[in-house]
Amino acid sequence: MILVHQFKLECRKHLAVFGSLAGVSTLINLYFLFSTQQDLAFLALTANMVIGLLVPLYIYTDLYKEFFTGVMPVNHLLPVRTSSLFAVKSAVFILGSMAVWSTTLLEVFLNPAGLYQMRIEQSSSPALGILYLVLSKLLSLPAGLALIGLALAAGKRFRKPQLSHLCIVTVLAGVVAVQFAGAVKGSWHWSIGTSSVDSFKQYANLLSVTPVSRVRAADINDTINWLTVAGNVLVMLLAGSAAALLLNGRRYEL
Repeated sequence: MILVHQFKLECRKHLAVFGSLAGVSTLINLYFLFSTQQDLAFLALTANMVIGLLVPLYIYTDLYKEFFTGVMPVNHLLPVRTSSLFAVKSAVFILGSMAVWSTTLLEVFLNPAGLYQMRIEQSSSPALGILYLVLSKLLSLPAGLALIGLALAAGKRFRKPQLSHLCIVTVLAGVVAVQFAGAVKGSWHWSIGTSSVDSFKQYANLLSVTPVSRVRAADINDTINWLTVAGNVLVMLLAGSAAALLLNGRRYEL
Protein backbone atom coordinates (compact mmCIF):
# COMPACT_ATOMS: atom_id res chain seq x y z
CA MET A 1 0.00 0.00 0.00
CA ILE A 2 2.90 2.36 0.72
CA LEU A 3 4.31 1.94 -2.76
CA VAL A 4 0.88 2.42 -4.33
CA HIS A 5 0.43 5.64 -2.37
CA GLN A 6 3.93 6.76 -3.38
CA PHE A 7 3.12 5.99 -7.02
CA LYS A 8 0.05 8.23 -6.85
CA LEU A 9 2.08 11.03 -5.26
CA GLU A 10 4.71 10.80 -7.99
CA CYS A 11 2.04 10.83 -10.69
CA ARG A 12 0.54 14.02 -9.28
CA LYS A 13 4.00 15.55 -8.92
CA HIS A 14 5.01 15.01 -12.56
CA LEU A 15 1.61 15.19 -14.27
CA ALA A 16 1.86 18.89 -15.12
CA VAL A 17 5.28 18.57 -16.77
CA PHE A 18 4.59 15.48 -18.85
CA GLY A 19 1.07 16.68 -19.64
CA SER A 20 2.38 20.01 -20.91
CA LEU A 21 5.10 18.38 -23.03
CA ALA A 22 2.59 15.90 -24.44
CA GLY A 23 0.19 18.74 -25.28
CA VAL A 24 2.86 20.76 -27.08
CA SER A 25 4.08 17.67 -28.91
CA THR A 26 0.51 16.90 -29.99
CA LEU A 27 0.10 20.38 -31.50
CA ILE A 28 3.42 20.08 -33.31
CA ASN A 29 2.59 16.70 -34.82
CA LEU A 30 -0.90 17.85 -35.77
CA TYR A 31 0.75 20.72 -37.63
CA PHE A 32 2.85 18.25 -39.63
CA LEU A 33 -0.25 16.14 -40.20
CA PHE A 34 -2.61 18.79 -41.57
CA SER A 35 -0.44 21.66 -42.80
CA THR A 36 0.47 21.78 -46.48
CA GLN A 37 2.74 24.78 -45.92
CA GLN A 38 6.28 24.37 -44.70
CA ASP A 39 6.84 27.92 -43.42
CA LEU A 40 7.03 26.79 -39.81
CA ALA A 41 8.30 23.27 -40.48
CA PHE A 42 11.83 23.96 -39.26
CA LEU A 43 10.58 25.71 -36.13
CA ALA A 44 8.16 22.87 -35.35
CA LEU A 45 10.85 20.25 -35.97
CA THR A 46 13.25 22.09 -33.67
CA ALA A 47 10.59 22.27 -30.95
CA ASN A 48 10.07 18.51 -31.27
CA MET A 49 13.80 17.91 -30.89
CA VAL A 50 13.91 20.18 -27.81
CA ILE A 51 11.08 18.17 -26.23
CA GLY A 52 13.07 15.01 -26.91
CA LEU A 53 15.98 16.50 -24.97
CA LEU A 54 13.89 18.00 -22.16
CA VAL A 55 12.32 14.69 -21.16
CA PRO A 56 15.58 12.86 -20.25
CA LEU A 57 17.01 16.07 -18.74
CA TYR A 58 13.96 16.48 -16.51
CA ILE A 59 14.12 12.82 -15.47
CA TYR A 60 17.81 13.01 -14.61
CA THR A 61 17.40 16.25 -12.66
CA ASP A 62 14.59 14.81 -10.54
CA LEU A 63 16.47 11.57 -9.82
CA TYR A 64 19.64 13.53 -9.04
CA LYS A 65 17.84 15.68 -6.49
CA GLU A 66 16.09 12.74 -4.88
CA PHE A 67 18.83 10.11 -4.75
CA PHE A 68 22.04 12.12 -4.81
CA THR A 69 21.49 15.45 -3.06
CA GLY A 70 18.59 14.08 -0.97
CA VAL A 71 16.09 16.94 -1.17
CA MET A 72 13.32 14.62 0.05
CA PRO A 73 14.80 12.80 3.08
CA VAL A 74 11.30 11.96 4.35
CA ASN A 75 10.95 9.45 1.50
CA HIS A 76 13.95 7.54 2.84
CA LEU A 77 12.24 7.21 6.20
CA LEU A 78 9.48 5.08 4.68
CA PRO A 79 9.63 1.38 5.63
CA VAL A 80 10.53 0.34 2.08
CA ARG A 81 13.82 -0.18 0.30
CA THR A 82 15.37 2.73 -1.57
CA SER A 83 15.49 0.57 -4.69
CA SER A 84 11.70 0.22 -4.44
CA LEU A 85 11.32 4.01 -4.30
CA PHE A 86 13.54 4.29 -7.36
CA ALA A 87 11.44 1.66 -9.14
CA VAL A 88 8.24 3.60 -8.38
CA LYS A 89 9.67 6.83 -9.75
CA SER A 90 10.99 4.95 -12.78
CA ALA A 91 7.55 3.51 -13.50
CA VAL A 92 6.05 7.01 -13.44
CA PHE A 93 8.80 8.34 -15.73
CA ILE A 94 8.29 5.47 -18.17
CA LEU A 95 4.55 6.17 -18.36
CA GLY A 96 5.17 9.91 -18.78
CA SER A 97 7.83 9.43 -21.44
CA MET A 98 5.67 7.00 -23.41
CA ALA A 99 2.74 9.44 -23.20
CA VAL A 100 4.88 12.20 -24.72
CA TRP A 101 6.37 9.85 -27.33
CA SER A 102 2.97 8.45 -28.33
CA THR A 103 1.94 11.88 -29.63
CA THR A 104 4.60 11.55 -32.34
CA LEU A 105 2.75 8.52 -33.69
CA LEU A 106 0.08 10.87 -35.05
CA GLU A 107 2.49 11.99 -37.74
CA VAL A 108 3.99 8.52 -38.18
CA PHE A 109 0.73 6.70 -38.88
CA LEU A 110 -1.73 9.32 -40.12
CA ASN A 111 0.40 11.53 -42.35
CA PRO A 112 0.44 10.28 -45.97
CA ALA A 113 4.09 11.32 -46.05
CA GLY A 114 4.77 9.74 -42.65
CA LEU A 115 6.89 6.73 -41.84
CA TYR A 116 4.06 4.18 -41.94
CA GLN A 117 2.53 4.94 -45.31
CA MET A 118 5.86 5.82 -46.91
CA ARG A 119 7.91 2.82 -45.75
CA ILE A 120 6.39 0.49 -43.13
CA GLU A 121 3.24 -0.28 -45.12
CA GLN A 122 5.40 -1.19 -48.12
CA SER A 123 7.77 -3.40 -46.11
CA SER A 124 7.91 -7.18 -46.05
CA SER A 125 6.17 -7.22 -42.65
CA PRO A 126 4.37 -4.10 -41.39
CA ALA A 127 3.59 -5.85 -38.10
CA LEU A 128 7.30 -6.46 -37.49
CA GLY A 129 8.07 -2.82 -38.23
CA ILE A 130 5.45 -1.57 -35.79
CA LEU A 131 6.67 -4.03 -33.14
CA TYR A 132 10.22 -2.77 -33.50
CA LEU A 133 9.09 0.87 -33.53
CA VAL A 134 7.34 0.48 -30.17
CA LEU A 135 9.52 -2.13 -28.49
CA SER A 136 12.83 -0.40 -29.21
CA LYS A 137 11.53 2.80 -27.61
CA LEU A 138 9.84 1.06 -24.69
CA LEU A 139 12.92 -0.95 -23.68
CA SER A 140 15.23 2.02 -23.97
CA LEU A 141 13.47 3.78 -21.08
CA PRO A 142 14.11 1.28 -18.25
CA ALA A 143 17.66 0.85 -19.55
CA GLY A 144 18.28 4.57 -19.31
CA LEU A 145 16.70 4.83 -15.89
CA ALA A 146 18.68 1.86 -14.57
CA LEU A 147 21.91 3.41 -15.83
CA ILE A 148 21.09 6.75 -14.18
CA GLY A 149 20.34 4.93 -10.93
CA LEU A 150 23.66 3.08 -11.10
CA ALA A 151 25.60 6.26 -11.88
CA LEU A 152 24.02 8.19 -9.00
CA ALA A 153 24.42 5.34 -6.53
CA ALA A 154 28.04 4.77 -7.55
CA GLY A 155 28.81 8.48 -7.33
CA LYS A 156 27.36 8.55 -3.83
CA ARG A 157 30.12 6.19 -2.67
CA PHE A 158 32.73 8.96 -2.92
CA ARG A 159 33.10 11.58 -0.22
CA LYS A 160 34.53 14.31 -2.43
CA PRO A 161 31.97 16.01 -4.72
CA GLN A 162 34.48 16.22 -7.58
CA LEU A 163 35.04 12.47 -7.56
CA SER A 164 31.33 11.82 -7.21
CA HIS A 165 30.41 13.85 -10.26
CA LEU A 166 33.33 12.45 -12.24
CA CYS A 167 32.05 8.95 -11.45
CA ILE A 168 28.53 9.84 -12.58
CA VAL A 169 29.75 11.30 -15.87
CA THR A 170 32.12 8.37 -16.48
CA VAL A 171 29.45 5.71 -15.92
CA LEU A 172 26.81 7.48 -18.02
CA ALA A 173 29.11 8.53 -20.86
CA GLY A 174 31.00 5.24 -20.94
CA VAL A 175 27.97 2.95 -21.29
CA VAL A 176 26.08 5.25 -23.66
CA ALA A 177 29.19 5.67 -25.84
CA VAL A 178 29.54 1.90 -26.25
CA GLN A 179 25.86 1.52 -27.14
CA PHE A 180 25.98 4.54 -29.44
CA ALA A 181 28.97 3.09 -31.31
CA GLY A 182 27.01 -0.12 -31.85
CA ALA A 183 23.97 1.79 -33.11
CA VAL A 184 25.88 3.79 -35.76
CA LYS A 185 28.28 1.01 -36.78
CA GLY A 186 28.32 0.59 -40.55
CA SER A 187 26.19 3.67 -41.22
CA TRP A 188 27.14 6.43 -43.63
CA HIS A 189 25.94 9.21 -41.34
CA TRP A 190 23.63 9.57 -38.36
CA SER A 191 21.52 12.12 -36.53
CA ILE A 192 20.45 12.44 -32.90
CA GLY A 193 16.87 13.18 -31.90
CA THR A 194 15.45 13.29 -35.42
CA SER A 195 13.43 10.90 -37.57
CA SER A 196 13.90 9.70 -41.13
CA VAL A 197 12.01 7.59 -43.64
CA ASP A 198 15.32 6.00 -44.63
CA SER A 199 15.63 3.85 -41.53
CA PHE A 200 14.21 3.06 -38.11
CA LYS A 201 15.43 4.88 -35.04
CA GLN A 202 17.71 3.06 -32.66
CA TYR A 203 18.26 3.80 -29.00
CA ALA A 204 21.31 3.92 -26.77
CA ASN A 205 19.46 4.16 -23.47
CA LEU A 206 17.52 7.45 -23.59
CA LEU A 207 19.55 8.69 -26.57
CA SER A 208 17.73 8.25 -29.89
CA VAL A 209 19.89 7.74 -32.98
CA THR A 210 18.90 7.52 -36.63
CA PRO A 211 21.68 5.83 -38.64
CA VAL A 212 21.49 6.16 -42.42
CA SER A 213 23.36 3.99 -44.93
CA ARG A 214 24.87 5.28 -48.15
CA VAL A 215 22.42 3.18 -50.16
CA ARG A 216 18.78 3.47 -49.13
CA ALA A 217 17.33 0.13 -48.08
CA ALA A 218 14.56 -1.08 -50.39
CA ASP A 219 12.81 -2.63 -47.39
CA ILE A 220 12.88 -0.54 -44.20
CA ASN A 221 12.78 -3.75 -42.17
CA ASP A 222 16.38 -4.28 -43.32
CA THR A 223 17.33 -1.37 -41.06
CA ILE A 224 15.96 -3.10 -37.96
CA ASN A 225 18.77 -3.75 -35.50
CA TRP A 226 17.71 -6.07 -32.70
CA LEU A 227 21.23 -5.94 -31.25
CA THR A 228 20.61 -2.40 -30.00
CA VAL A 229 17.40 -3.61 -28.33
CA ALA A 230 19.30 -6.53 -26.78
CA GLY A 231 21.93 -4.04 -25.60
CA ASN A 232 19.29 -2.03 -23.78
CA VAL A 233 17.89 -5.17 -22.17
CA LEU A 234 21.38 -6.15 -21.03
CA VAL A 235 22.04 -2.69 -19.57
CA MET A 236 18.64 -2.73 -17.89
CA LEU A 237 19.36 -6.06 -16.17
CA LEU A 238 23.00 -5.46 -15.21
CA ALA A 239 22.76 -1.77 -14.31
CA GLY A 240 19.42 -2.28 -12.59
CA SER A 241 20.76 -5.11 -10.43
CA ALA A 242 23.91 -3.19 -9.51
CA ALA A 243 21.93 -0.02 -8.79
CA ALA A 244 19.54 -1.93 -6.52
CA LEU A 245 22.44 -3.30 -4.47
CA LEU A 246 24.02 0.14 -4.07
CA LEU A 247 20.74 1.96 -3.41
CA ASN A 248 19.91 -0.46 -0.63
CA GLY A 249 23.26 0.15 1.07
CA ARG A 250 23.82 2.09 4.28
CA ARG A 251 24.50 5.33 2.47
CA TYR A 252 20.83 5.42 1.41
CA GLU A 253 18.96 3.47 4.05
CA LEU A 254 18.39 5.70 7.10
